[in-house]
Amino acid sequence: MRIIPILLVIFSFSSFASPDESLAVGNWKCDSFTVGEGDEDIFDVSHTVEYRVDGTSTDIHVYRLKGMEDDVWLKVSHSGPWKINGNTITEKAVKTIILDASIPELKNSVEILEAISYEGEVFISEIIELSQSRFITKDKELEEAGTCVKV
Repeated sequence: MRIIPILLVIFSFSSFASPDESLAVGNWKCDSFTVGEGDEDIFDVSHTVEYRVDGTSTDIHVYRLKGMEDDVWLKVSHSGPWKINGNTITEKAVKTIILDASIPELKNSVEILEAISYEGEVFISEIIELSQSRFITKDKELEEAGTCVKV
């Protein structure tokens, strides 16, 4: 009779196991999103991320200015450490670099870099699903879910 409670305990731990951190390692293409001031969405942002075995990651964001006749864009790298603990992924932005821009002057603009930098910020998300091909998280602050697919 003691075996049944033991099996129930083992089953309950296995059914709520933490995601395997190694599944996150690799390159992911994530949902696009928009950013702006107040209710005005100014940029459409495409997003890819690479999680590495050494616990570092690099997010690449391509910001495209909405409503412009000419294609105005900025390609930015945000990098820093990441860690999965239980069903939570924590990422810290340590370095932001403007990689490229449709207008060369934007690439060297200190003002633009300051405006789009996340340096020092910590992002905490709940892991909804993590498999070999899909990674779904829900940002703890924004309460928004996002999906990434392995590339």
